Amino acid sequence: MLAPLVPGGALAVPGMRAQAEALYQHALRMMERRNIEGRRAAIADLEQATLLDPTQASYQLTLARAYYQSGFLKSARQRFERVVAMMPNDAESRYGLGQVWRRDWLKYLEPSSLARAVDHFAACCRLRPDHADGWILMVPLLVEQNDVRGAYSAAQHSLEADGKRPEALLAVAYTAYRNGLIVRADSAFQAAIPRLPRTVRERFDDIAPVATERDTSELSRLPESEQRDFVRRFWKDLDPDLATQVNEALLEYRARVAHAYFLFYNPKLREWDERGEVYVRYGAPEKTVYNPVGMNLNFTRVNDGRMTSGRMFPANVLVWDYPALGMSVMMQDRTLNEYYMLPVTMDHDPDPLPDPGLLARRTDQLAARSGRAVFPMLPPGILPLPVRGTVARFESDASPQILAQIEARGTPADSQWVEWAVLDSAAGEVARGARTLSPSACDPSELRVADVSKTLAAGVYTVGLTVSDRRGRRGVYREQIELAAARAGLALSDVLVSCGAPYVGAGSAGSVAVRPEPNPGARVASGDPLTAYFEIYHLSVGKDGLARFEYVYTVKSAEKDPRIWIQRAFAPRKTPDPISVTRGEEQPGSLRRQFVSVPVQSLPPGKYRLEVTVRDLNAATEAKTWAEFLKLPAGGS
Repeated sequence: MLAPLVPGGALAVPGMRAQAEALYQHALRMMERRNIEGRRAAIADLEQATLLDPTQASYQLTLARAYYQSGFLKSARQRFERVVAMMPNDAESRYGLGQVWRRDWLKYLEPSSLARAVDHFAACCRLRPDHADGWILMVPLLVEQNDVRGAYSAAQHSLEADGKRPEALLAVAYTAYRNGLIVRADSAFQAAIPRLPRTVRERFDDIAPVATERDTSELSRLPESEQRDFVRRFWKDLDPDLATQVNEALLEYRARVAHAYFLFYNPKLREWDERGEVYVRYGAPEKTVYNPVGMNLNFTRVNDGRMTSGRMFPANVLVWDYPALGMSVMMQDRTLNEYYMLPVTMDHDPDPLPDPGLLARRTDQLAARSGRAVFPMLPPGILPLPVRGTVARFESDASPQILAQIEARGTPADSQWVEWAVLDSAAGEVARGARTLSPSACDPSELRVADVSKTLAAGVYTVGLTVSDRRGRRGVYREQIELAAARAGLALSDVLVSCGAPYVGAGSAGSVAVRPEPNPGARVASGDPLTAYFEIYHLSVGKDGLARFEYVYTVKSAEKDPRIWIQRAFAPRKTPDPISVTRGEEQPGSLRRQFVSVPVQSLPPGKYRLEVTVRDLNAATEAKTWAEFLKLPAGGS
């Protein structure tokens, strides 16, 4: 049998093969050093070995890996492709090509590179179904292609290939969440995170990316025994849906951290760059651009807080756009090694923050208290159900009481229910319940409503209400409210805009029960009067056993003029004249449940404010309360 040819037409004689094998073995020892010098020596040996014996696929494969580890991606790709040509059913060369194209995509953001990486990882795993690394690396790439079902399947295959790998369980956790498998995701995260290396686990435990400086400072000063409870309260404060048993904001954060870990984490540096930092705060950008046309790709170095003069240095630039948040994030690779940082600037803070105005109008997003992170109100796979809610404060037997109202669009044929929960200032649950929605007195054919009342101690509470229906839709409302302890002297409840006169019936122990018809949107139809309800407490009773008081209600425009101040000053817009009424009353007893009806039919459509002032004539004291409402146009809804 003829010996194989080597370059130049010479035969690969046994002596050459032995020399090539010796070089190969020496290269393996050099690569075990895991440093630059060792890789350089290994590459030199392997290049010579492949010249002496080009038919040995193992030499070609090892050289391709050495090129890849040294960052010579083009040379690595060519060698991996040579192994594929020599051995079409070799899984490791396909895995190597997947790694190369993955790096190429991360650098240049070319969709074709992403597709090639997925194809090669898929080919690797078809050839070797037990190749856990191939399955794991394919998971985030499938997520980037919006194939979350395929990503979850790949994650499950990785767990089947190596059930002991915490990364495999982590991949299952975050892809389960992206597929709407919330309970599965929660349990998988709880199992995976404690098994990760400490430096990786810290990424999941760290709240610094989304917290205020005050939060992180306070956390660092606490003893270790109290830090866990602080973090629990921090995430509970961000939980968008208090009615569920899982914290959707925390799951979203963990899913983002997992994705950023698989894509941007550098195990040598034990950190990720600014891409990972931005991703865990805001999730995936809507658009990404590498080195945008027309953008200055140079920067000036900064020493001791001052710009150095003269010399400019090249940099690659990556722009992530979040138009729904009014935010565009520019990051610079100033070392040209794919490590991105925020630009250095002397005139503004480059930390990316959403537009507060846009964020205030988003009902599908919940901003962190720091303003440095945004989370969705609903988990993946849940269809939104628009809701309106309100929480009002009343007194009950000298104790504070809340009355929460919720409204959703629905017909009498719809089956809808609300689950509610109340948390105290320590994020502990103090009340929970559920009930079905009923037709609204405002629009029984199109709206469904429910209300919940609860007596609580004085303090700060967070109230959450979640409306669900049998079509898989969900609407979430949450509000923080402070309840003050009852004190002597005149006091008023909040004002509730009602749909017509409130229900009045018999309460417990012969008392009177009053229930305002829910109208949490505070909307008044074009031809209807404004109906409102409030309560007056601690009226002074005279010697004759009567309380005497008067109340004044005033309706005035609450529309804001968006023009600049000079336009408002020199050309003020005409607003409707206020409607004001004063009435005097007397009654036995110190509690008054007051219903008012204000004729607002003549007012044009718009936003208005109802102000109520009550004067106790016996005690010569005064109290005020108010509410805003929306006057609808004719035919409006």
